[in-house]
Amino acid sequence: MTTMLERVRCNLCGADDDAPFMEIDGSHIVRCRKCGLIYVNPRYPQASLQEIYTESYYDHDGINNGREFYGYDDYLQDEENIRITFARRLKTIERFAETGRLLDVGCATGFFLDLARQQGWNALGTEVSQFGAAYAREKLNLDVRIGTLRSLDLNDASFDVVTMWDVIEHVVDPMSELREIHRLLRSGGVLSIITPDAGSFVARLLGRRWEEYRRVREHVYFFSRATLTHMLQECGFDVLLTESADKVFYLGPAVKRLKYYAWDGRLTRAATRLVYWLGLDKVRVNINPLTKITVYARKTS
Repeated sequence: MTTMLERVRCNLCGADDDAPFMEIDGSHIVRCRKCGLIYVNPRYPQASLQEIYTESYYDHDGINNGREFYGYDDYLQDEENIRITFARRLKTIERFAETGRLLDVGCATGFFLDLARQQGWNALGTEVSQFGAAYAREKLNLDVRIGTLRSLDLNDASFDVVTMWDVIEHVVDPMSELREIHRLLRSGGVLSIITPDAGSFVARLLGRRWEEYRRVREHVYFFSRATLTHMLQECGFDVLLTESADKVFYLGPAVKRLKYYAWDGRLTRAATRLVYWLGLDKVRVNINPLTKITVYARKTS
């Protein structure tokens, strides 16, 4: 990639006063001295950041050329577990909003949209990945628009719920993204966000070994509960519930993921071999590593 890097101000408070936080694979992660937001600075512009969202993004081991860390091991293969996870999240949303019109920002291959539609929601998705959008349209017959949220010219106050799961950390201007969502939601509408928790114990313990920091090729912002709540309030939302996000895995892939954290790879390899030898690799487990924030918020103004 030859695109020039761009230096940016803090997206939350606008300050041009950041302190070095850590460096990973040549990328500089900084912390705003004024509000505490953590972000990559300088960074690639949006068009360059989006170049990775091809078919291979959804199916590789997370390491590109042995160095750059991004993507999924096998997103399509994990469809059943993803749907189980999404079904639990939808139940929580339905505690705060009646069934109506739903927008999923960054819908990937459309598994959540399909689930929501089956539960009676009028569901629309946006996605920057041509592969993800094509799969959702052709395989699941879903209404998915290709492009960034602000490029699609959707109508004011046209949705009851907006979901934005594992997306806000990827966008170059999350404040503007949230203001656009505010415009799209009806009065009292609900927003659900999931993003890595930079303030979690695991993030603080692992530091630069934390998987989410290592994803600097795709993640350009790292929120804590405090900075995400602050940004939501600035954009006209009232936080209803904040919790840690869990996820359903098969035990085999879950143990394999320990290789991203282990100081000694031999222990991880041994544990993985044992799980597969015992035939436990397809045992389904629900894991909450306490490393992701889930926020449900309501449009208030």
